[in-house]
Amino acid sequence: MNRLEWIIIGLVSWMLVDAGHAVAQRNDMPVGYPQTLERELQLLLEEVRKGKPSPSLLVKLSETYFDMADDMLTDETKRLAAYDAGAEAAKQAFEMDERLADAHFFHALNIGSAARLRGVTNAAFAVKEIKYCAQRAIELDPQHSQALQMMGGLLMEIPWILGGSDKKAQDYLERSVAADGNFANARIMLAKLYLKQGRREEAKRQLEAVMHFDRPHYRYTWERKYKAEAERMLKELGNS
Repeated sequence: MNRLEWIIIGLVSWMLVDAGHAVAQRNDMPVGYPQTLERELQLLLEEVRKGKPSPSLLVKLSETYFDMADDMLTDETKRLAAYDAGAEAAKQAFEMDERLADAHFFHALNIGSAARLRGVTNAAFAVKEIKYCAQRAIELDPQHSQALQMMGGLLMEIPWILGGSDKKAQDYLERSVAADGNFANARIMLAKLYLKQGRREEAKRQLEAVMHFDRPHYRYTWERKYKAEAERMLKELGNS
């Protein structure tokens, strides 16, 4: 594996860990989450086994597989199987209805997460497919906040030789926040870009918004990761 491929693998890992956690809009965690995902998955699979599942059901199945792999499963083999199953469910969904933005998005999310676990040698291909699916989701739904965030995170981190650009990343992230301001990581990434430009007050506003969310998307991860990260960055701003 050459050096560029190692760089790309690292970027896939960074992007999918953070962007993925900002995806599923589970605003209110049921009691017992994430173990409740097992029952949710079984109910979805029962519907699939009845035959002719709808594209929307397959998208929900893809999302649930992703959540299980990210939040519940610890065995690497089982996590990989869940990501693969999620990618396949999303693929089936957009093959049935190509106009489903969420199907393209969850396909990208799951294949990227699987690639991260595998440490694939064809990392450039993984990034290419992720980028294509995210862009297609945005074409179908210009207000798709999660896909906009994914593109922003990708362009923020990949080398310029692969199309990376802070300016384009900022545009995507600002569009993501404008479309739906309750995704914590979009605001945190935007704050980091603002800080690189010396725009401290604008960065501070983004971080304070994360700290004071009333109804953050994916509360489970906001409580465990993003709120603390925003607090740490605000303290660093106050001390500098």
